Amino acid sequence: FASTNRILFAYGTENTGGIFYGYGNLIGVEIIGVLCIILWAGGIMTPFFIGLNFLGMLRVDPVEEKVGLDISHHKGAAYALDGPTAEEIDAYET
Repeated sequence: FASTNRILFAYGTENTGGIFYGYGNLIGVEIIGVLCIILWAGGIMTPFFIGLNFLGMLRVDPVEEKVGLDISHHKGAAYALDGPTAEEIDAYET
């Protein structure tokens, strides 16, 4: 995999600096790339989530959260676990 012939063919030199190849330059570039992606995604999505929070659309209604999204969206429980009581379902539906 990392024979000197292949390293010479790929990088033009046999001396690439060990485990991180290029004396840490390659791993440094990868870290910078990951940080740029995190900053880009955070910069794009932060205003979106702030806007949703401002409009009150970020969370579901507390009654709907108590009843469960399966019942509120699909009109039935997805699992046979202890679900909401009939009173909680009636409170949601009214």
